[in-house]
This record gives sequence, structure tokens and C-alpha cells, in this order.
Amino acid sequence: MVIFSWVVLGLAGLLLLCSGISWAVYVANEDSDWRRLALKLFRFSMVLVLLFVNVMIYAHIVDGLTG
Repeated sequence: MVIFSWVVLGLAGLLLLCSGISWAVYVANEDSDWRRLALKLFRFSMVLVLLFVNVMIYAHIVDGLTG
């Protein structure tokens, strides 16, 4: 479970970093393609964070039910 946590949160952090870089390039160049890329990366990273939260909640519930 620890490896899963590091992988998912690391990937989400990397995607958020790439999203921030893409947004900065959009602001500098006023190119809408960079804006769309930044939003797609941000949305995908949020999906990964929500996946992580759900897996942790389910793991906690299953751990509580099994004793």
C-alpha cells in the first residue's frame, strides 16, 4: 500500500507541476493550446488524487471489517 501511495501521489504531483508549467507558457504566449493542455493535466491529476483517497478509504473500511 505504501508503494501505491508513493506512485499515485508522485504521479499526481508531477502532473500538477506540468500543468503549472503549461499554464505559465499559456500566460506568456497567449496560446490556447497550452491552456487546454494545462486544464487536461490538472483534471487528470485530480482524478488520480481522488482515486488515491477512495482506495485509502476502502482499505480503512475493509481493515475495520476484517478486524
